[in-house]
Amino acid sequence: MLTKTITRAILSILLAAGFTSAHAGVVTFQGVTFTATTSGNVLTLEIDAAHPTGDWTNATTIGALGIASIGTFTSATMLSAPGAAAGWSLQGNELNANQCSGASQPNKVACWSGTHVALADDMIFKFSFAGNKLDLAEPNVKVNFFVGGGTKKVGSLFSQAVPTAVTPPPTEVPEPVSAAILLGGLGLMGLVRRKRA
Repeated sequence: MLTKTITRAILSILLAAGFTSAHAGVVTFQGVTFTATTSGNVLTLEIDAAHPTGDWTNATTIGALGIASIGTFTSATMLSAPGAAAGWSLQGNELNANQCSGASQPNKVACWSGTHVALADDMIFKFSFAGNKLDLAEPNVKVNFFVGGGTKKVGSLFSQAVPTAVTPPPTEVPEPVSAAILLGGLGLMGLVRRKRA
């Protein structure tokens, strides 16, 4: 009984000390995988779209991407994107079948569009948002896929929440206090087991 109590206490301490792993939110739709992670106010969206299926089978390019349901922001910036997408323009309108021409919702919706970029795996889009009413936990992602540089979207307008995960800190080395807690807990477990034997 005492061993279980001590083990639970140690596990609670380890979790509180940051010994947890994070996994990104992943959504797959018609052969395209969307993976989202956050770090502070930066949202990273990876789109793996080399082999779309369903009514996206003929799609060859992406020409617009929208982010919504992230609370209210004061500014939105695309930090990086594949190819010509790095030069896409930002609008505060909903993404619809005609790109960023839906309902106007400045400071609640960010929609980027421009020169189409060939679909591929590992397409990484990085966005930064500013504001004290942000919630990047489950952004609604919308994309428009096309055939080449055409103006008519191909297939469904993807519009789905993609849960995010907080990325782990850049270094995995525990702080000295955390290491001391871990070693102390392991020592305590050994002492309890030794007394029982």
